[in-house]
Amino acid sequence: MIKNLNPLHPGEVLNEVYMKEMGLNQSQLAELCNCTPRKINEIVNGKRGISPQFAIELETAIGTSAELWVKMQAEFDLWVARQSVA
Repeated sequence: MIKNLNPLHPGEVLNEVYMKEMGLNQSQLAELCNCTPRKINEIVNGKRGISPQFAIELETAIGTSAELWVKMQAEFDLWVARQSVA
């Protein structure tokens, strides 16, 4: 069986792919998502996951699908869980 490479935390993808491409800093994204800059900081630094509710906020704010973020978070969470039993 081939082991999967460790997936990126969704916050890293948010920062590296979307925020940089759109020229958004953490405060600007927080304003678009109606949340605190601290929440964005915790997400992009991998200290907090992306909840389904926040995935919907991202969908509205930056035009991505909520399903993208929920799936990415689920895959990351599953990988983390597998590491703890391996």
